[in-house]
Amino acid sequence: MPSCAALRRLLAPLFLIIAVAGLTAAPPAGAQSVSGEAGSAASADPSPALTNLIEVLRDEAAREALIAELEALTPPEAAPDSAVLDVEQTLARRLADASALLVEETLSTARTVWRDLLGFGRIGETLSAEKLDAISEAWLPLLSTILSTVGLLWLLSRLASGVLARADSTPGGDTLRETLLAVARNAVLDAVVLGLAYAAGYVLAYSVFGSSGDILVEQSLYLNAFLVAGVVRLVLRAFVRPDRPEEAISHLSVPIQRVIYRRVKALSWLLVYGISVGVPLANAWLSLGAGRSVRVLAVTLAAMLALVSIRKVARLIEADGKAAAAQAPVDGSEAEQVVGAIGEASVQAATSAWNRIWPWLASIYVLAVWGVAVTRPRLMGEFVWGATLRTLVACALLVLAFRLLRHARRARAPLAGVVTRGLPALQSRLDVFAPAVVRLVALVLSVGAVALLVDAWTALDLGAWLSSATGAEILWRVASAALILALVVLTWAVVAAWIDQRLAQELDGPQVSARSRTLLALFRNAFTVAIFIFGLMIVLSQVGIDIAPLLAGAGVLGLAIGFGAQKLVQDIITGVFIQLENAINEGDVVTVAGITGAVEKLTIRSVGLRDMGGIYHIVPFSSVDTVSNFMRGFAYHVEVVGIAYAADIETAKAAMQEAFERLRAIPEHGEVIVGDLEMQGVIALSESSVDLRARIRTQPGKQWGVGRAYTELVKTVFDERGVEIPFPHRKLLIEREAD
Repeated sequence: MPSCAALRRLLAPLFLIIAVAGLTAAPPAGAQSVSGEAGSAASADPSPALTNLIEVLRDEAAREALIAELEALTPPEAAPDSAVLDVEQTLARRLADASALLVEETLSTARTVWRDLLGFGRIGETLSAEKLDAISEAWLPLLSTILSTVGLLWLLSRLASGVLARADSTPGGDTLRETLLAVARNAVLDAVVLGLAYAAGYVLAYSVFGSSGDILVEQSLYLNAFLVAGVVRLVLRAFVRPDRPEEAISHLSVPIQRVIYRRVKALSWLLVYGISVGVPLANAWLSLGAGRSVRVLAVTLAAMLALVSIRKVARLIEADGKAAAAQAPVDGSEAEQVVGAIGEASVQAATSAWNRIWPWLASIYVLAVWGVAVTRPRLMGEFVWGATLRTLVACALLVLAFRLLRHARRARAPLAGVVTRGLPALQSRLDVFAPAVVRLVALVLSVGAVALLVDAWTALDLGAWLSSATGAEILWRVASAALILALVVLTWAVVAAWIDQRLAQELDGPQVSARSRTLLALFRNAFTVAIFIFGLMIVLSQVGIDIAPLLAGAGVLGLAIGFGAQKLVQDIITGVFIQLENAINEGDVVTVAGITGAVEKLTIRSVGLRDMGGIYHIVPFSSVDTVSNFMRGFAYHVEVVGIAYAADIETAKAAMQEAFERLRAIPEHGEVIVGDLEMQGVIALSESSVDLRARIRTQPGKQWGVGRAYTELVKTVFDERGVEIPFPHRKLLIEREAD
């Protein structure tokens, strides 16, 4: 499916950039906890708080930053009443005001960033003897904790990779189920490795590297950031895994997975450790201005790295798409090749357009998040982080939806072994609907992802809509309609599979009569039409469509069909009475409308016959005046033999009786012969022979085989007894005139 592959390539950059922006928008948990700890410590001891306030007021950069934050907290002035305005603002005026506001905000952001970055130049002024003592006391335990946890994580990861390489000789990825199982297994193993490394680091920090048997705040900050970064890496490896690409949810090429994995991991380290560890340490060891400078530097570097990664991934995806298009196989018929070429051209056009658009959209998104992180960091936790997290979930749903589309053509219904043994045909019946069900699930996931994405950025309050009466009613109607449709399909599949099993009985198993086979086939057809029609009506009624006009229209349509398609009505009525009278069953040999053959298919309006020449005939019942069935009760083989006029008739009759006895001695034929030979004697004195006739009564359907064998034996016995079978001839007598 080249279209699904192209769609996955379209989705890959969006996943990368949303992940990058999510990391940029993430409020540091460690920073929040440290702020809480600092606040409680300040409330317990007011002297350090006063000292910090004095230091902030003395530091020019920190003082300006504090003033900017206080001004941001000041409520805006009330807008003048519209009644006071002389004239309504024009569109051009509004555009000019918006442009001026944009320029002003951009310049303000640039000044803020520049001012915060210049704060690094005044770090030496904020260092005091007390802070130098705190730094000298904490840096060695902190560095030891960092080295020990990183080393343990690397060692345990190598051991886990070795375990996977030895335990899994055939890594999965051919089916979606195998891929998801592999992803779940790897996630559990990564979680165990991360948990062991985190626990070991915490134990070492507490017992070995701690101060006086207690863990330092700096060590706690790092360990929390280590855990967060490990979780980000765990989630990332579920979607992209360059070392084992077949075990990743997104089946991108290895170069693209490698770039995404390395860049997102670098971003996670920069943001998580920079904001969760660097900012609190700068606040505690240096000053609040230094912490603000560290935060601005971290988010700025992350934004720059994200922008560079966007361009890199865009180039790789474009090159990968061109290579895939060049290597796409061309097979099938000429019509299929034309259709495939049109579809491929459409996909290529959409891919080309998307490849030109998405880098700009992603760059704008990253710059907007960077601006919020720099100027209004409080909005990160309230709005941007929550929206970005839901966007990540939406991207994950889209990736899963495209994976489902990729495997839709090979989807099979997951049935238990006991079910398939009881109804073998059920698997094939449900497999017909499995691709459609998978595509429907993919569509639902895509719609849910789009709705979640819209709700994430406050364009739609999805929660409020779902909790409303209208939303709940629509959701219930759609869910109940889907459930009813699933029950209809499942019921039809079970009934059809049971009928197929009854119609496909082996010769050594319990036999099904021809009458039962005919009625079962007709019931299957009628049941299929009835259950899908009534099921569709119930589904339409469940989703809120009034089916009363449909029923009335169906009645009118039925009358119109009854008058306009009288032959069709005659076919059906005749077929009903033929079935009621048990005139024709599947497997019978019949003569209808002048055609003799074996009945292969029987519907409510026609019969399908295969004649002796192998030609298949479909005869509508409206053309049937008489049904001649060769398979009812018993049958006769009628043998007519011509002997010469000079042959003895009694000798010929005895020879025919002997041939019958020999025939009955053959087990294959003797079992199907019913009664003795019925000798009827001379029936005609033909031009060149005396015709004798005899009948052999057999089981229905066996008369042709018995007749062929009997004719052969009659010829053999006649030759043995010297009974002549004459050739057709004519004797000419020439009379002489009398002298």
